[in-house]
Amino acid sequence: MKFYIVDCFAEEKYQGNELLVVMADRPVSDEEQQKIAREINFSETTFILSGKQDNGGYDVRIWTPNVGEVPFAGHPTLGTAYIIHKVLEKGSSTEIKLNLKAGQIPVKVTEDGLIMRQNQPEFGAEIDRNIIADIFGIEVDDIREDLPVEWVSTGLEAVIIPLKHRDTLRKLACDKEKFNAYVKKHPTCYCNHLFFVDMQNRSFAARCLMEDFVEDPATGSANGDLAGYFMKHDYFNSKDVFYTVVQGEDMDRKSVLHIHAVLNEGVYTIEVGGNVYIVASGEWE
Repeated sequence: MKFYIVDCFAEEKYQGNELLVVMADRPVSDEEQQKIAREINFSETTFILSGKQDNGGYDVRIWTPNVGEVPFAGHPTLGTAYIIHKVLEKGSSTEIKLNLKAGQIPVKVTEDGLIMRQNQPEFGAEIDRNIIADIFGIEVDDIREDLPVEWVSTGLEAVIIPLKHRDTLRKLACDKEKFNAYVKKHPTCYCNHLFFVDMQNRSFAARCLMEDFVEDPATGSANGDLAGYFMKHDYFNSKDVFYTVVQGEDMDRKSVLHIHAVLNEGVYTIEVGGNVYIVASGEWE
């Protein structure tokens, strides 16, 4: 099977979030897909399992090394759409549609990169600031009081955590025992925890952490969740905003995500964009 390794939400090669994209030209069982994802050990691996279907989309599945299949994730959507655009559609398309477990996700192809539109956000529980501070090794006063710590999902959930200072991002450290106890009480909050700091001028710094201090250098899904969070809480005093998030700097994998968010009569439009670079290609035996 032909495969590609790409860097997503990157400004150049060897930045952003790595992704393996496998073009399946033979049947690939769930077990083999999981083994391939574990073998490459990136945060996600995708499989293109069909040509263009009657609904205009390509059937794609997303796998993590250890958790298994996920219904949606941001950088796998962007990176897979890029490979479909460049390889299968020979660079001729202006929009690629992926048929994912979370539903069909459209990705626009522009001169400035790719832009995916995410699902309508769902809002869940608010989490006590004291719990989050204890798990991630920071002080309660490091977390802003004017905004909640809140569960949000546009296809893959994230807990959004507003911080006061950029330096707090650098000292985050997950306590495994405390994290596991937290997950038992809040099982839907198992996945991503996106910490962000307002750097002013509609620019934000962010880190996305999971259990065992696993970190993602670019998290399109969580940043879509953050966009829904911003619009719900009228963060910008505007219903139509553009802004930029820089993620991955603290792990030397700088990623840049460009966000456009609109809230119009209760309907959210959330678009997350960035660039993709092919790093390698080959044959998977």
